[in-house]
Amino acid sequence: AGIENWTRSIWFGNQGFEYLDLGRFWQVLLIIGLFFWVLILYRGLRTRLQSEQVGNMPWLFFFSALSIPAFYAVGLLAHPAQHFTTTEFWRFWVVHLWVEDFLELFTTILVAYLFVLLGVVAERTALRMIYLDVILYSAGGIVGTMHHVYFSGVPAMHMALGAFFSAAEVIPLTFLTLEAWSFLQLGAIQESSPNARFPHRWTVMFLAAVGFWNFLGAGVFGFLINLPIVSYYEIGTALTANHAHASMMGVYGMLSVGLALFCLRYIIPEKHWTDRPAQISFWSLNLGLAWMVFATLFPLGIIQLYHSINVSYYDARTLKYIGSRGNSILEWMRLPGDVVFILGGTLPILYICFLGIRYMRSNTTTENPNEILFTELATRD
Repeated sequence: AGIENWTRSIWFGNQGFEYLDLGRFWQVLLIIGLFFWVLILYRGLRTRLQSEQVGNMPWLFFFSALSIPAFYAVGLLAHPAQHFTTTEFWRFWVVHLWVEDFLELFTTILVAYLFVLLGVVAERTALRMIYLDVILYSAGGIVGTMHHVYFSGVPAMHMALGAFFSAAEVIPLTFLTLEAWSFLQLGAIQESSPNARFPHRWTVMFLAAVGFWNFLGAGVFGFLINLPIVSYYEIGTALTANHAHASMMGVYGMLSVGLALFCLRYIIPEKHWTDRPAQISFWSLNLGLAWMVFATLFPLGIIQLYHSINVSYYDARTLKYIGSRGNSILEWMRLPGDVVFILGGTLPILYICFLGIRYMRSNTTTENPNEILFTELATRD
């Protein structure tokens, strides 16, 4: 409604904030919906929470989920009538702290929890990585926000520290993924025996991909554009899109598919399950995303940055430059990767979902399933 100028109300139209332009009424509804999601999680966790210490993994998972609606609500403190510097600060509490800290923490805990449940990482190792993530957030989370507010007049030192701490937030999940990979090698040895088949291999592979893309997309590509002098010429160009696509699909997309496979593995009876579609989807999604990043977005961003430095930042963002012949060729070069991503990546997952609907197990609820679908490879501490 706000985009079409049907209303100028900040409650039902848009607030005019980039990445936080949702009308305040819809923003409040989203916050309520997120709290309702936390309530659903609590209903499933409450029995386990009663028997666990507050510092253990189930409580950490619940607290990280609770932080998602709580810190998204901070965005309500940014009001269009306030000064630009003030609104930018509160806006980036959502754009940075919410996305790159609390969602990062939630992702780390969720991946760690699944790795422990699947037996591919020891619980002590997972907890160590989680607390390292908490320490990095506590020590540098707010400082890390500073790399976003360049045009608010913050000193260059703030930008430099912000870039470092923002990139450092991906270290725990990367360590956790490396730990899981070593156990995957042990799992591969066990799989050579027909009596010791590990049924969640591709779930773990997707979770390992989360760590890889978190390191590359959020860490490498993020740090690349967060340096103060680069940010001055680059912000809002194709390098930003390169960082965003690699991080969003690479982390949360792969995580979603991994969680779906984890659940579908329990829904679909053993006799109807096949790993082949999951394998095809894994390689197609990752190869398609890598093609898009390295064949189009990254080179497009480098050329645009060069043009911004040599001509002007304004000219590099004009429609005339963006629609130039060279840029159009680079944009079309992503087509092969898109085909692989869509046909090889999404269709096999949809097929597995179809199997889940068609062959869904009987609707029974048990504390522990009769058919245990994981093999414990890690030694419990």
